Amino acid sequence: MLWKLIKLELKKTKWRGLLFGAVITNLLVALWVIGSDVPNNEVRTYDRVFQSIMNYSGITFIIFASVLMSRMIIDEYRNKTITLLFAYPVPRNMIFLAKLIIIGAWTFATELFNNIFVVISLLIANSHFHYMTDTLTHDRLMAEAIRMVIFAFTCASVSLIPLYFGMFRKTMPALIVSAFVLANSSMVIVNNLSVEDGYGVFMLAALVCFTIGILMAYAGVRRSQL
Repeated sequence: MLWKLIKLELKKTKWRGLLFGAVITNLLVALWVIGSDVPNNEVRTYDRVFQSIMNYSGITFIIFASVLMSRMIIDEYRNKTITLLFAYPVPRNMIFLAKLIIIGAWTFATELFNNIFVVISLLIANSHFHYMTDTLTHDRLMAEAIRMVIFAFTCASVSLIPLYFGMFRKTMPALIVSAFVLANSSMVIVNNLSVEDGYGVFMLAALVCFTIGILMAYAGVRRSQL
C-alpha cells in the first residue's frame, strides 16, 4: 500500500523542473565556495573548507526541500486536489507518510550529491590555485565522506520540520521562512563541530534531528486533520 502511494506521488510530481533547479543550485554553491568563500575568507585548511561546504549546502537544500514540500502538500490544499486523495480508502496518515518519505529521500540525495560535487570541484580548483596549505590524506577524506552521509541524513530530518509551520496557514511563504530559520539554526551546530569530535557526536546530533523531524512532521499531519 505505502509503495503504491509513493509511486503515485512520484508520477504526479513534475521532476524535470526540480532536477534542473537542483543542477543549477549545485553549480551556484560550488561557484560560491570556490570563487568567493575560500579565496575571500582566506580559507587554508580542509577542516575549514569542508565545514563551509556543509554549511552552505545544508542551508540551500533544506530550503529547496521546502519548495518540494510546498508542491506536494501545500499546493494540493490550495488546488483542492488533496480532497480527492482523502477520498481514497487509505488512511490519511499513510498518504502524508508517502509524501514525507519522498521529501526526505530527495533531500538526502541532493544534499549528499551536492557535497560530493562541491568537494570534487574544490579539489580540482585547488590543484591549480593551491588554496589549501595542509595535506589531504586518504584517511581524512574517508572520514569526511562518512560525515557527509551523516550530515545528509541530518538535513533530510530537519527538512521535515517546516511541515508543522506550513500547515498553520497552508502557504508556501510559511514553509520557506520556517525552513530558512531552521536551516540557519541547525548550521550553527555544524559550525561548532569538527572531525576531531568523532562520529558519536555527529550520530547523536543526527538522531536528535531525526526524532524532532518525525515528531514535528507528525504534529503537522495531525494539524491537517483539524
